[in-house]
Amino acid sequence: MNLQTLWRNIEHRLDRDLPHWQDDIKKFGQVKAVEERSQGRAWRDDEVFEALLMAVLSAHTVWSRIESIQPKLKALFSGFGLEAYASRRETDVVELFVPWFQERKAASPWLAQNLVRLIDAAHILWKHSRIRGSAESYFTELMEQHDQDPKQVALCLGGSGSKHKLPSIGVPLAAEALKNLGFDVAKPDVHVCRAMNAFGLVAFRQGKNGKLRCTSKHKQLEAMKKVEEIAMAARKPVAYVDNAIWMLGAEKKSGLHLTNRELTELAGHNPIQRKDPSGLLALLDSWKKDGDVEEQKETLEYLIHALDENRPEGYKLFPPELKGKTW
Repeated sequence: MNLQTLWRNIEHRLDRDLPHWQDDIKKFGQVKAVEERSQGRAWRDDEVFEALLMAVLSAHTVWSRIESIQPKLKALFSGFGLEAYASRRETDVVELFVPWFQERKAASPWLAQNLVRLIDAAHILWKHSRIRGSAESYFTELMEQHDQDPKQVALCLGGSGSKHKLPSIGVPLAAEALKNLGFDVAKPDVHVCRAMNAFGLVAFRQGKNGKLRCTSKHKQLEAMKKVEEIAMAARKPVAYVDNAIWMLGAEKKSGLHLTNRELTELAGHNPIQRKDPSGLLALLDSWKKDGDVEEQKETLEYLIHALDENRPEGYKLFPPELKGKTW
């Protein structure tokens, strides 16, 4: 379908069922970060660690729970000091950090594992900062090596086997960290990949449990590209469109948690839109039975044109491409 129409459908659904969605995107801070990077802003080492930490904390948990404790994280993580966290030990994670998150019901099943690996990631960035002058240059140098394409950088940071991979993150979390740092890229997490599959833009394989298999780097790259194409059609930052699409599938409070069927309907593949509220299909059937199709053809075409003339793309009652199939 037309990507501009798809974007309008997404906006309309969010406007209807999640009226505060645009304010929430502003609160995420990623669109602002993209704007600031385009204006030349640089990130301090503590800001780089915060960006990476927030990405790691977003994994396998309800985002609204992380939001509720976000103001307290700076004190817990020693002002987001990169060197301070690089010096932590596994026992600190097990005895200090995990219980703190568990008490506030913000701990994912993999939190301990992720925070332990984050120590190694922090050490890599801290060591890089000592040699190159900043932790941020770890990311900007990769951007230079990949023609300023954050999609490829996300694959380097999160892809297994990459010499630039940061422990604790895969491709989706790498993209999330990049967004936090102002790089305009989509995060190919389960919500975005499910939407791309439902929209008919990227075909993901289904696992034995019925869920989509979203771990293929090739497919994740496809999903990032498609979100980027939607953003270009909408004339919006990729981070903005990515967050909006994420909200369609995210759990309640943070999003709408739409079903696959509901997501498919946003792309215009809507069986409800193909019903016959005007009774014209029934009328056509009666004409066929009476043998009057040719006689009434001009009247029928006029009625169809009149009903669909002012309806936006994706909401036509009688879309031309479906003539002979559904009407």
